[in-house]
Amino acid sequence: MSEDEKTVMDEMNDALGDTIAPEPEIEETEEPEGEPEGESEPEGESEGEPEAEEAEEGEPEEGPNGERERNPDGTWKAKAAEPPKKDHINDPIPENLKKDTSERIRSLIDTAKTVTAERDKFKTDFEYLVNGVQATGTSPQQYGETLSWLALFNSNDPKQQEKALELVENVAERLATLLGKERTVGDPLAQHTDLKDAVAKGQITAQYAKEIARTRNNQTFRSELQTSASAEAQAKEAAANELATARKDLTDLGNTLEASDPQYGAKRAVLVPALQPVFAVLPPSQWKQKFIEAYRNIKVGAAPAAAKAVIPKNQPLRAGKQPAGGQTKQPSSMLEAISGALGNMGK
Repeated sequence: MSEDEKTVMDEMNDALGDTIAPEPEIEETEEPEGEPEGESEPEGESEGEPEAEEAEEGEPEEGPNGERERNPDGTWKAKAAEPPKKDHINDPIPENLKKDTSERIRSLIDTAKTVTAERDKFKTDFEYLVNGVQATGTSPQQYGETLSWLALFNSNDPKQQEKALELVENVAERLATLLGKERTVGDPLAQHTDLKDAVAKGQITAQYAKEIARTRNNQTFRSELQTSASAEAQAKEAAANELATARKDLTDLGNTLEASDPQYGAKRAVLVPALQPVFAVLPPSQWKQKFIEAYRNIKVGAAPAAAKAVIPKNQPLRAGKQPAGGQTKQPSSMLEAISGALGNMGK
């Protein structure tokens, strides 16, 4: 076929022949290669199984504390220690702060400690109450009924107190039924020998004697309740007065010390956090004396002016010797200052 006789399709086939020609070769090479791969699958699986097992065995390998690397001798490398967490409440306050900033930080720390102590106390009291109720095996419904009964009983309203009596009678009846016993009602004449004698002699009827006994018992019981409530109110008032007096005494004492001691601010910053747990277990009437004892024993270092006056001019300091004047060594930390102050308390 001459070039003039070639059709357009022939020319396209000639142009694409180089790119299409390898296709049959690829198919022929893929088929034989695919068959050996299929035949070698068991070998591949058998070869891959140990690798999988090794990986599985290597993954859980770790030391008793979660170590992942070993030393050359085979022992486990210790895990790197985590940096200590900052305690913004108890860490020392930087000394290079301005006076106003330092005082504000101390005030915030004191407030945070006070709030934390109050929260912990409330939490402890709440848990004590809840655990006490749970220890009795009381269900929430029973606890609610008990509170309702107490509210009716303490209402001082005869109608409400009658409902309280009905609830008590109902509970007593149910308990007697549960135990299979007959209910016994208390004898109002038990504590009134004169009424018993009068009934025995026929001077009054038993019904009239019981009415008199109930009236007497009512008056006695109400008198006991009033006496108990009055004593409780007096105790609360006395405790409130004692607390108010203690706080006023400490405030007055602080004002006096601040006017006479230039180191009062530094000493107070150390003493207040240290004495808070002590005051929590002491009667408020003893707070002032305990503060005075701790204040006398705490040492926070001499004032700068006093230090300059003690050291003579042009006199070299000898290594390892304290300056003249018997100065007390300044505490190296707040903990040392607190320990020194509390260690001498009560001497």
